[in-house]
Amino acid sequence: KNRRNTNQSKSAALDAAISIRGGAASAAVKDPAELTRRLLVAALVTISYEFVLGHLLEFVKIVMQTSPEGTSYKDVMKSITGEKGFVGVWDGFVPWGIVQSILKGGVFGLAHAAASGFLKPLAQDGKLPMIVALSFAGAFGGLFQGYVLSPTLLLKTRVMTNDVFRENMNFIKTTWLSLTIGCDVVRNEGLLALMKGSNIFAIKRMFDWFTRYIFSDMFEALLLNFSSTGTLTTGEKIVASLMGGTLSTFSTLPLDVLVAKSQDAKKAGEAVSAWDMFKAELDEKGWGGLGKSYMNGFEARLAHVCLTTIVMKTFAPIVYDMLYGNK
Repeated sequence: KNRRNTNQSKSAALDAAISIRGGAASAAVKDPAELTRRLLVAALVTISYEFVLGHLLEFVKIVMQTSPEGTSYKDVMKSITGEKGFVGVWDGFVPWGIVQSILKGGVFGLAHAAASGFLKPLAQDGKLPMIVALSFAGAFGGLFQGYVLSPTLLLKTRVMTNDVFRENMNFIKTTWLSLTIGCDVVRNEGLLALMKGSNIFAIKRMFDWFTRYIFSDMFEALLLNFSSTGTLTTGEKIVASLMGGTLSTFSTLPLDVLVAKSQDAKKAGEAVSAWDMFKAELDEKGWGGLGKSYMNGFEARLAHVCLTTIVMKTFAPIVYDMLYGNK
């Protein structure tokens, strides 16, 4: 039996793993109809996932990250559901979570496809390693996505961290107040306030997608080394996504916390610098205290990142094939 641990076989496995998404991205660029179908599927899958679980995980994570130390997950769930019951977990989902879900896949998909269309030919000509080309395409998609989605994340975060929304009110009133919070931000803080925290969020999204793709692809390549068929099963793709998502979560954790704190409703109207916040908390708590503080909500973020990676890398293509056939 041939051994698969040579440099040549590793390279071949890595190329095969990268082609799982690289080929699909370039095909979408050449075929506008297919691009439209893929963006529709991405929006459908994202909304479904966020409604069922993703929004709750993000809600809990953001509240944990912006709450005083010592706050437990039980405390957070009690604050979210105490007055409204379980329906409170969807605060902020309508309308901002839905808008964000629709835009999230589409915006990233367009930017990633455009960047892939430019970078992949360079890799095919030997000017760039393929993993670098496609991972940077993911980074560009994340950066563009960050700036476009930042206003919706700000408004959603304001709803999640504003105690007014924890009061007992029906769904229609909650939705109406969620809609008007955007007008309140513009009226009280100015139009540019909608982009508060956008730079750090865009940088975070860039590193989010760069690390998710590169780590997941590396683990897919590792698993392909042990595959007798040269392909990965759905289960193996899920394992690779989980492992890649875990490493991505650790690598971008500080940026994620800084985004939540900069867009917190309690900082409405304040000029917030992510670097100044970081320095002030470091001076106050030291590295040990800062690390402990930044771990608040880590479990919820880890679950959200891993599941999002699985959904978008593994299940979105499955849904596409179910609806449109294996193109």
